[in-house]
Amino acid sequence: MLRRPIFLTVAALQLPLLMIVSAVPSHSQATTAKRIQDAVRIDGILNESAWGSSDAITGFIQFEPRFGEPSKYKTIIRILYDTRRIYFGITCLDPEPDKISSKVTRRDGEVWEDDSVAIVIDTFNDNSNAYMFTVNSLGTQQDERWADNGRTRDIKWDATWQSAGTRNDRGWSAEIAIPFESIRFDRDTSEWGLDAVRYVPRNLEMSHWAPKLTEWFRISEYGSLQNLNLKDVVSSRFTFIPYAQGLWNEQRGADGEVGLDIRSNLSSNIGMDITFNPDFATVEADIEQINLTRFELSYPEKRPFFLEGAENYSTRIRQFYSRRIGEIPWGFKINGHSGNWKFNGLATESDPSSANPSITPGEDAYYTVFRLGRELKNASNVGVIGANRHYRGQNKGSLGMVGTFFFTDVLGMTTQVIKSYGGFDDGTWTYFFRPSYDSRTTHFHVRYTYVGEHVRENMNDIGFITDDDRREFDTNIRRRFWINASWLEEVRPSVNYNRYYSVNGVLRSWDLDNSLDVTFLKKWSLALGHKEEYKLFEKDFRNRAYGAEIKYDTKVGNTVGLEYETGRNFDRDFNSLGAEVTLKLNRGWSLTYELKRVSFAPDPESDGSIIHNLRSTYYLNKDLFFKVFYQSRDVLGGSATPEEARETLQCIFVWRVLPPFGQIQLAYLDGPSRVTESADRDRSVFAKISWVFQK
Repeated sequence: MLRRPIFLTVAALQLPLLMIVSAVPSHSQATTAKRIQDAVRIDGILNESAWGSSDAITGFIQFEPRFGEPSKYKTIIRILYDTRRIYFGITCLDPEPDKISSKVTRRDGEVWEDDSVAIVIDTFNDNSNAYMFTVNSLGTQQDERWADNGRTRDIKWDATWQSAGTRNDRGWSAEIAIPFESIRFDRDTSEWGLDAVRYVPRNLEMSHWAPKLTEWFRISEYGSLQNLNLKDVVSSRFTFIPYAQGLWNEQRGADGEVGLDIRSNLSSNIGMDITFNPDFATVEADIEQINLTRFELSYPEKRPFFLEGAENYSTRIRQFYSRRIGEIPWGFKINGHSGNWKFNGLATESDPSSANPSITPGEDAYYTVFRLGRELKNASNVGVIGANRHYRGQNKGSLGMVGTFFFTDVLGMTTQVIKSYGGFDDGTWTYFFRPSYDSRTTHFHVRYTYVGEHVRENMNDIGFITDDDRREFDTNIRRRFWINASWLEEVRPSVNYNRYYSVNGVLRSWDLDNSLDVTFLKKWSLALGHKEEYKLFEKDFRNRAYGAEIKYDTKVGNTVGLEYETGRNFDRDFNSLGAEVTLKLNRGWSLTYELKRVSFAPDPESDGSIIHNLRSTYYLNKDLFFKVFYQSRDVLGGSATPEEARETLQCIFVWRVLPPFGQIQLAYLDGPSRVTESADRDRSVFAKISWVFQK
């Protein structure tokens, strides 16, 4: 009876916050872009005369390791634009050009681990949303989309853009061309938010054009790109990406299918995506995990349709978890920005049994998700998120409010208030408050969360709630100390305490996590951890764990790591051993091997497991590569069921004829691709071609 008034009180508390956020901070510094008539040839060499007559961004300031000090690695960036594209010319001088790292050749790989430069543009100048485009000296691309003042990042977002890089005896240079149809922006604005970031991994350095940032991703503190005239820029209205696929399956024989993606720019600030019969056959298989808890594991999404725009639904209480949705015959998405309003929507259809084999195949379910947000001052925002599954005449899901507030440069708060619905009418509310202090080196927060007794049953057909019936308190403090000595670079201690009760006041859990991370000699790192916890299930449990991990990184593509953990887990002793090795065999060929072994004593049900994971990719160039993925999981002792012992081999050949979406692909799969599916062994061969047409 008290929960509804509590919710109304919580929701009402958000309203005064709208009145006390600070004014929008002025941009730290500004530059301009030069309008040109002729397109720039993207070859990594800044030899067009227009580059020399445009304004230059210089004077980069270290964020790490020596905050506030000028970087000794001089960086010069110039900006041009025409009616179709915006161009960035990058010159990176280096006193030690032979030490430049250029190991990453895979698109969307860890390009920032190379000598690289990232361009971040806030195209609506709203101090909250941005695009990030990163390139190294090979021209390898990595792109992201940011929201919530940089706190939420969609690293799987892909766009069509050009880049090229080249090395020389003074350092390296690169050119970037971003078509206007690849981004959302306001034609009427003459100013964008802007920052540029340079990474020098051998010195653990990250330097920015925008000086003395509170946090490296804080969009509201970036500089600005001014005097833009975008009213007459031209972009393609429609992009059509059809595909055809032939496949052979050991059990079902030969088959073929076709599909189509349509991307439409309804305007410069509103986009729409429609997919018909999307193909997920060549998506990399899930990485096996060993579960030391009694809760459901979450697996990352890898399917392109669900990845793009995922940052809009990435919240602490997960109202939308796309892994609940299996194969889809169609899908629709819309996203846009109008003034201070931002809106996103997704709809699709699927047979629930394709994601959960325990469900009998039959009638399809319909899934809809939306978010409507309002940008406030000082990069704060509020919004409404809804997620619904309609299946066999019943709606299940949630409707909630979400807010991110910045009161000063370092003080902020995130919050959510949600009403779930479905099979239960009582115990359906959930909410949290999380005030925090965030600076360049320090984080501190306290969080209170309430989850009603039946929230999980209502939400988990489309959301992800690990556990309900809880009133939870959580606090964390961590600090980063930059020592910058000859042998010791940084020390990062962290302490986290969590405690929760049932709604009726029964203590269900507490846990204390302590960790210490140390970086030394610029290439070595050591992580130490200790955890103590109490859990109440059918009886009281006291669990504990002690762990250590050491890693060596050459900063040119080779790493080796070893970890060990031991302790007590639900009345059993356990030992966990892990190892990882990454080798750069040559400029385009890399190999990674991972081992995870967990044993229990006693172990009458043979829960101990060993996992081998091998990934190797060979790039002929950034758009032509071959990938091999192999993993096996087996139990230690006893006989394993098919669900316990699995083996997967996946081979993929990709040629991006029209990058990134126009591709020719060949793939072979032997074994399950999703660990949540039945583990029956299956063999398939795929051949696929997708093309790109623009109008």
